[in-house]
Amino acid sequence: MIHLADSKFKITIGGDNILRRGVTATEREEILVVIDVLRASSTIVTALANGAKEVIAVNTEEMAFGLRKKGYILAGEHNGVKLHDFDLGNSPVELLRYMEQSDIEKIALKTTNSTKILTEVKNALICSSLNLTAIKHRLEDTGKSANFLVVGSTHGITEDIAVAMALYSSLNDGLEINKAYLMECIIRCNTAKYLIGIGYKKDVEFVSQIDKYDVAPILNGGVICIPAFKY
Repeated sequence: MIHLADSKFKITIGGDNILRRGVTATEREEILVVIDVLRASSTIVTALANGAKEVIAVNTEEMAFGLRKKGYILAGEHNGVKLHDFDLGNSPVELLRYMEQSDIEKIALKTTNSTKILTEVKNALICSSLNLTAIKHRLEDTGKSANFLVVGSTHGITEDIAVAMALYSSLNDGLEINKAYLMECIIRCNTAKYLIGIGYKKDVEFVSQIDKYDVAPILNGGVICIPAFKY
């Protein structure tokens, strides 16, 4: 399902709808903003806000192990659970603990829902609850149209659609971002309940911090980083 609006900004539900439309058309006409709050976007934002130089999304474990030989730390999960022989799960809290003990410059990331999309599009902004206002400001600076991709999961889209709607209503209608409401959506959504049930309560609490980081990661040519230039 795709929700379209008669404005510069629109919301797309589900990555398949982006890929089905054709990646080149999306890239030519608008800025794609990928939103996967619990947890791919949040892990990427946390990594780059805390000193990592780049994140590469991979779609197979074999690709990840190939990048390990080039010095990449491997982070990933399937259905929320850390992948076997990976260094980390898809967990911002686990990542921060790891970064306290050793320097991390390059990360290869594989997740259940987002990395398939990120390996098939050439350009995108990465948005989480953790950097919502930074993304808003970047979009204001560009003045371009944008498509907010709500990735979601088998557990629902509540947390992602809440962030997308906050971004949309702020840019399109000038409404103030309601941080208390966003926190509620993240903490009480079905995805959060599932993650808490498998031991990731601290991740849910961490991701519920709205605007913790002032970074706007950009995917460009397969690499996600904080660029020195404007999008």
